[in-house]
Amino acid sequence: MLLVVRVEAVVTDLDGTIVRSDFSVSPATLTALDLIRSAGISFVIATARTPQGLEHFGVLAPRTRMAVCCSGAIGWSSPEQALMWVAWMTPTAIGRVVEIAISEGAGVASFDGSLWRMTDEYHRLSPTQPHGPTRIVVESAALAETACCTMAVRHANGNLDRIAGLVAAEADSAALSHVGRSTVLDVTAQGVDKGTGTCRALEALGLAPSSAISFGDMPNDLAMFRVTGRSYSVGESDPRVMSAASEIIPSVEDDGFARKIADLAAAGWVIEDADPQVGADGEIRTPGQPLTRRLLYP
Repeated sequence: MLLVVRVEAVVTDLDGTIVRSDFSVSPATLTALDLIRSAGISFVIATARTPQGLEHFGVLAPRTRMAVCCSGAIGWSSPEQALMWVAWMTPTAIGRVVEIAISEGAGVASFDGSLWRMTDEYHRLSPTQPHGPTRIVVESAALAETACCTMAVRHANGNLDRIAGLVAAEADSAALSHVGRSTVLDVTAQGVDKGTGTCRALEALGLAPSSAISFGDMPNDLAMFRVTGRSYSVGESDPRVMSAASEIIPSVEDDGFARKIADLAAAGWVIEDADPQVGADGEIRTPGQPLTRRLLYP
């Protein structure tokens, strides 16, 4: 028995997936995106970045049919330069995230669709990011009282697991991502993540999630992996992502995304897999757990 996926959409994270740690996009990646477009396949970006942060990458925005920004909180159409949706956080959750961040000695920021507000500590840890929108430093009390659709938390020691656990348990959805070489905890409203955002974007394009493939490298990509027909861990950056992915491909620095897209184009954009309960080598899997393979390139 074969599980056949005919690719109609490619959904990908940005940082660490197709954007390198120095914020560059390789020529091979741009060639891959042109292959996608020439085949009539929809290219969707799912990122923790804002719409303005996406537009910062001038080479990517024109190649994008739709973008899931702020980890699902905002839908953005680059061709139309228009918002498709905004999912707001509750005032209670915003206040609690600020409280947790301050008590743990972390920096915290919030985004309302046009402006980033951040504490002194967040600005100290992130003097030049996020890219795109205007950034202002405010007191934590003002941050706690201001409406927003997404928040970001950074800590000087880089370890955000404890804060992530507290936020997820007491406030709204939270998942780790990274920008460049820094790890960030992204926070969105309950039930809002890259998975829900991907489904909304694909629905707007008239496509089924099962006909899409996804690429990512961090825990905030797991929800996106769960809703697409096939998923790829770009590099070996996070054990949870590697375990959840259908396949593990080389890192962004080694053009893993570009190489996989070239392979798919050569195969006519059709993926054939063995029975989802039995791997091609006969290995029996736990129900719901993908058979993960590493793809090595010369």
